[in-house]
Amino acid sequence: MSAGHAVVVGAGPSGAATALVLSRAGHVVTVVDRARFPRDKACGEGLMPPGVAVLRRLGVLDAVLSTGAPRLRGVQYNQQGRAATAYARFPEPPGGGEPWGLGVRRTTFDAVLVDALRAASGVTVVEGVRATGLIRDGSGLVSGVTTSHGPVLGDVVVAADGLHSSLRAAAGWTPPPRTAGRYGLVGHWHLDVQHVDRIQVTLSRGQEWYQAPVGPGLLLVSTLGGRTRIGATARAYVTAARVALPVLRDAHPAVAPLAAGQFRQRPRTVAADGLFLVGDAAGYDDPTTGEGIGVGLLLAEQLGKHLAALLSGQVDRGAAEAAYRSAHAGLCRDRNRVTALALLMARRPRLSGRALARAATHPQALEALLGVNCGYWGFGRLTAADWLSLGGF
Repeated sequence: MSAGHAVVVGAGPSGAATALVLSRAGHVVTVVDRARFPRDKACGEGLMPPGVAVLRRLGVLDAVLSTGAPRLRGVQYNQQGRAATAYARFPEPPGGGEPWGLGVRRTTFDAVLVDALRAASGVTVVEGVRATGLIRDGSGLVSGVTTSHGPVLGDVVVAADGLHSSLRAAAGWTPPPRTAGRYGLVGHWHLDVQHVDRIQVTLSRGQEWYQAPVGPGLLLVSTLGGRTRIGATARAYVTAARVALPVLRDAHPAVAPLAAGQFRQRPRTVAADGLFLVGDAAGYDDPTTGEGIGVGLLLAEQLGKHLAALLSGQVDRGAAEAAYRSAHAGLCRDRNRVTALALLMARRPRLSGRALARAATHPQALEALLGVNCGYWGFGRLTAADWLSLGGF
């Protein structure tokens, strides 16, 4: 079997995982990233249990745990000004495995993955080089990328270059936004988090606040909302965070917050003409459910498998593209519906207040939704009583 050559643009979790899968299948991979690692970026930094399972399969989980990444056992919800608090544990994976997620500080998490790339057979990591466009052959198929340092050619090209993917735009796959969309701010605070084992979500005056431990003595504090609301929060982030989250009143920020958005991105396709999108480049709805990194890793596994079959000559390009498009739809369909439901609750304080009050004593419906969001089962798992509970009855 001859080795094929893949060009992966983006060395974040999705790009790195795709490259590792291809490397282990015996193929050559060139990974190009405009950043130099370690680097920071705005991210929710929560890795759900299915993403943890991918790290174990890739052989990098122990290295991630050695950075001090804390385990997350579930999600706690509350509404500012109300006493009721609802907590849902992550369900046990049906096939076995870790029933916990991780808080992963991106500066250390990405560094672990890039180090794994540097040590992988057949992988070349090119840092500090920006991909600027696509190269097509005479038949219109993508055969490489142009970069700030010259062309990089390959048998296939993977765009893992983020939410506002320049390669996706170059392919003409980014439609104009249909909505105003949502934005976020991500900050970190020095705080004792050794006994914190959950993601905490606070619904507050038209926006959500998220807390999660992401390292020894370090608490992620992020907020999501419309552009105007987040813009106002950005101008007084420290004060706004302390008002929304009393736990921060005596804490101090570790770094200045980073911004991200517009979140909702729906590409016209995720695979065609020898170009494949993965991670946030492959489409994104909203960070509210915390599934971004985990879904990106799961997609990368699927993409790596289909590209390995293509590069080995086991399937043709059309079959590989169709298989990946199907895998993408299967992974995202129900998760997108959970996101839509979470956004509906966030927009309707009276409804969310009733639902949280009910879930405080009957968390089964929330736990069932967490299972849907993790991909363990579909919405058919929820009973009529569950739906009534989510409505606050």
